[in-house]
Amino acid sequence: LRARRRWRAATMDQEMNVRAKMAKLKEQKRVADEINELLTRPGEDGLNESSRKTMKNLEVAVVVSKRPGFFEYYKPAPEVEAIQKNGEIQHLVKKLNRLGGEIAQLDAESQNIEAMRKPLKMSSGPELTSLAQWNARYGTVEKPVPSGFYSGFNDAPKIYGGTEHHRAFKTQSRTMKRGRLIR
Repeated sequence: LRARRRWRAATMDQEMNVRAKMAKLKEQKRVADEINELLTRPGEDGLNESSRKTMKNLEVAVVVSKRPGFFEYYKPAPEVEAIQKNGEIQHLVKKLNRLGGEIAQLDAESQNIEAMRKPLKMSSGPELTSLAQWNARYGTVEKPVPSGFYSGFNDAPKIYGGTEHHRAFKTQSRTMKRGRLIR
């Protein structure tokens, strides 16, 4: 009975979590659309177009700078200047990142709830801690190792050189030498 209640409560929590996530996703889409609208407005009011014209104007100014006279720089529309001065894009990007963090938090909570809903799996038997227990349970290896063979493990001699900022260090790998056992 307790397990059923716990499962039902977890299901309700999961549903509320999904609704909250959907609301956050809609809010995130609204903010992203608002940023996109500010960047891609038609004409000279869009921030992308204003930036493109400014860059093009500066390239021309560099070319013309060798000549005598005055060069008039591009001035963005007053609305674009107001958006840049107020930092609306930065504010919206921070809001978008905050919403992304909240969505990630809801995802983590959803995974925790899902883990609570799943019943615990029973182990398939006693824990095996040694090779003798393994052999007793599953049997021994059918193909015996032939006598007269020997494998040795030696530390690898490789040393990675240091720099002014980092010390040199030896590798942690080991090499296996195969051979025959001589008596």
